[in-house]
Amino acid sequence: MSHTENSIEPDYLEAERPRLLDWISVIQASGKVAPAYCWLIESSEEKGSRTYTYIKLITQRPGKRPTSKSLGRPGSDRHRQWKTAIARREAIAELEQQLKMLEALRERQDQALQLATFLDSL
Repeated sequence: MSHTENSIEPDYLEAERPRLLDWISVIQASGKVAPAYCWLIESSEEKGSRTYTYIKLITQRPGKRPTSKSLGRPGSDRHRQWKTAIARREAIAELEQQLKMLEALRERQDQALQLATFLDSL
């Protein structure tokens, strides 16, 4: 039996790429996706004997000073919207990372197949 006959078929890798791209499309279509370089922080202020907690959206582009925008109290509509938008961004980033890994695996399989073909020709 030759090496090429024993190799794994890359069909399952070919099927994975469109599936990952579909997931990215579904996430993008589900609502706002937060841009890069922004995140949420919780800050507290004491006024008299009471402590108030607020959520801030921090944005800092490379080489720029950070800016902040108050989103109100934890659980407010604006807080939830931004929290969801950031979660979408993170999910898309993870899927894009998986796409890169998939492409690297496909390239590696192609190289292994070329090597096996070469060895069979000897």
